[in-house]
This record gives sequence, C-alpha cells and structure tokens, in this order.
Amino acid sequence: MTLLAFTSVRSAPGVTTTTLVAALTWPRPVLLVEADVAGSSSIKAGHLRGEVDHERGLINLALAHRNGALSLSTLRGQTIALTDDGARLALPGLATKAQAASLTDDFWATFASLLRGVTRHGIDVLVDGGRFGMRHGPDALLRTADLLAVVCRTSLDDLVAVRANADQLPDVTGDAALDRRGLLLVGPGRPHRAGEAAEATTLPVWAGVDWDPAAAERINGRERLRTSLSRLMSSRLVRSGRGAVAELLAADDRRRRVLDVALETTVLSGKGVR
Repeated sequence: MTLLAFTSVRSAPGVTTTTLVAALTWPRPVLLVEADVAGSSSIKAGHLRGEVDHERGLINLALAHRNGALSLSTLRGQTIALTDDGARLALPGLATKAQAASLTDDFWATFASLLRGVTRHGIDVLVDGGRFGMRHGPDALLRTADLLAVVCRTSLDDLVAVRANADQLPDVTGDAALDRRGLLLVGPGRPHRAGEAAEATTLPVWAGVDWDPAAAERINGRERLRTSLSRLMSSRLVRSGRGAVAELLAADDRRRRVLDVALETTVLSGKGVR
C-alpha cells in the first residue's frame, strides 16, 4: 500500500481540493490525513459542511501522544467517513492555527510510523501537507511518504517558486532515479504545459487536474455533498482526478520497480548478506 503526500511551496494552489479529489476517486480503501497546520479544517467546515463530529481530529492524536496512548485504535477513533460506503475515511485537521504548537517533531515522527502501520493493514494513506515549510509542519510525514506530490499552478511565478524551493523539499534518499518527488499540475496549459513545467522546475510532472472552479467550490462545501455527489463525480475536475490518480499509482509502481532492482542487485552482490 502507498503513503502519498501532497504539498505546495506557495499558498492556495489547491492542495486540499486536489487531495480530496484523489481520495474520492482512489480505487482502494484510503485514509485522508489533513495535516495542514494553517488551522480551520477544510474537510469538516468545508467539504462536509460542519455536519460531522466536531470533537474528532488531529489535535486529539497529539494529546494521546503526549500521554503515551497513540495507537492505531486511537487513530481509527478520530476518523470520519468521507463517503457512505466506508471505504474512504478522513482524519480532520486542526480547528485553529493556535493548536499547531502541540504538534511537536516527536509527534510527527511517531505519527509517521503509525501511518506506515495503516498501509500494512491494506489501506492507502493520502496526506494533505499544506504549504511546505510552515512552523510545526508535518515534515516527518513528507519525508516518510513513498511519493511527494508538489501541487502547482502553471503560471510562471508559481513554477519559479517551485524551482527556487526544489532543493529544500524532503527527499529521503537523494536518489533521482527513485522519482519520489514530482509535480501535480492544477490547470495544465494555463498557460504552461507539462513539458515546460518540468523544464522550469527540474521536477518530473506526474499528473494534472483540470481547471474547474465550479466543481472545486462544490467539493469544498458549496452544496451538500451527499445529495450532489453524482453531479460532482461527472465534473471535469473529478474526471481529470481519476486520470491523475492512475498516473500517481503508475509513478509509485515505477518507484517500487527501481527499489526491487536495487534490492536484488544488493542481494546478488552479497552486500546484503551478513
């Protein structure tokens, strides 16, 4: 199973919307983790229109960690259903920015290990990491992720910002062949295309989602989701999201094949034998 994190290097390129679209179109059971430390959970207040248990969320896991009680069971108790079928769950984020002070480096590291446990139980994990570099931010989750998708619009200033910060983005191995970091473009061709974005940023373009402001508003709470889901799922945004998910899974498959070859080479050379 896969642990995939989404982040950005500038504010408001659509990280939360893109992560939600990915979760709604993911082909396997999935947990969406809202780890953006900016506060005011977009999932509870926006996507689900405040119609869920307001007591559940990330801050309770930080408190459990402080008390030595952070576990898979504790995590499960803080999730909410994104869809009625129960195959898509979400861990809501912070209610206020002030709560971010409780999210210590030790908490994020422990939580990252816990999410690895989730993937071993057959559930993929999608992390909404918000803007990279925020104080108290989820850097440990971004480092732990199998893939780090940098959500980016295609204007020149957005691409230049990614290029300027590319070397600061977490990369566990530093091995470019693994392609752990890549772009997810919002509105490819508005104005720059994928090839131009890759050249400008030095990062591979994994996928893109269409520019569809009306559907983005719906997915973020303009309408009651469960009564407008069919219309939303036929939107350009969600249709392109399905394609983006397929491309992200393909990128993960490529990464795994590289790892398998590297492991096989290590074993055959005897370097992995003690």
